[in-house]
Amino acid sequence: MSERIDRIEVHYLQIPLTKPYRLSFGPVEHYDTIVVELSDSAGRYGFGEATLLTGYTDETIAESWALAKELARELAGLPLAACTERLEALVARAPFAATAFLTAQDMLSQHPLLSPAEPVRVPILGLLQGKDEAELRDDFARLTENGYKTVKVKVGFDVPADLANLSLMQQVVDGRAAIRVDANQGYSAAQAEAFIRDVDPRGIELFEQPCAAGDWDAQRRAAAAAATTGLALMLDESIYGLADIERAAKERACIYLKVKLMKFGSIAALTSAIERIRALGMRPVLGNGVASDVSCWMEACVAARHIDNAGEMNGYLKARSSLFEQPLRFEQGHIVLDAALHPALNRDALAAHRCDHAAYRKELHACAPTLS
Repeated sequence: MSERIDRIEVHYLQIPLTKPYRLSFGPVEHYDTIVVELSDSAGRYGFGEATLLTGYTDETIAESWALAKELARELAGLPLAACTERLEALVARAPFAATAFLTAQDMLSQHPLLSPAEPVRVPILGLLQGKDEAELRDDFARLTENGYKTVKVKVGFDVPADLANLSLMQQVVDGRAAIRVDANQGYSAAQAEAFIRDVDPRGIELFEQPCAAGDWDAQRRAAAAAATTGLALMLDESIYGLADIERAAKERACIYLKVKLMKFGSIAALTSAIERIRALGMRPVLGNGVASDVSCWMEACVAARHIDNAGEMNGYLKARSSLFEQPLRFEQGHIVLDAALHPALNRDALAAHRCDHAAYRKELHACAPTLS
């Protein structure tokens, strides 16, 4: 007889950051995170995460939390295969919420990528920020001391100011690290063309998502401009599934494609997407800068086997506290995955950051919610 989900527990957390994360669509001061815990009739256990970012995804925080509670109520007591079928059908409509459940199942089912056979070091990038040259030099010195070889800078606010700030950052970096420039959809097509035309491409590894996710005409214009300057484009917000990957290749809209676990549902779907990107002649980049330890750990496990450049799964380093009892190890610009690592959730951290909570068991098939 197939195993069944015995218990589902869902948490809505607000996790404060060490300092605001400044994006083109507004500063982020805390993560709105849904954590899902699953136990099955064989005594196995797993957890997963979805962190909702207003302005990045169409999934709202309120709707996603309501859906998480609905799914927990619906899935408690069902066979694992039936849960998987229900959740995979949901990925196209609500990928973030579905991923929290599907990755909990991946962990429960002991997906092999989550258990490296030997210690692995996964390089990640650091965020370079500062209001003036002195702050930038101090921040870059801190990043280099911590072993980062790739840094990310944010633009997408105002083209002339962005160009001036980026030029200053390039002077500060002075070839000592690769630079990734991210506009987070902040530019119109004309603004993207102006930025690409006037930017100095030296030292820039890639330029990420200049225009709105659904505006493929703007992406084509940006790609045409970049082709004349040698600047490599990357899409992020535009990419939610294999159809978007196929379209990016057909449109010749970029050289790099960034994928995130929360948009693909499961580890298997994520690795298939990475393989397809390479098959179409593009380069995959992996990682979520707005995520807790749970997603960052899982993405690092995938990157260890499937990615050959700096990962962007650094969101957990922005949070004031870890969700793990034993924090995910960072060492000289790398996430270190120990073969003996078996992540466990820190109950005190869950309680400290919890806004809402519900639990469901198959025997009662009823909700026992608690509010805090």
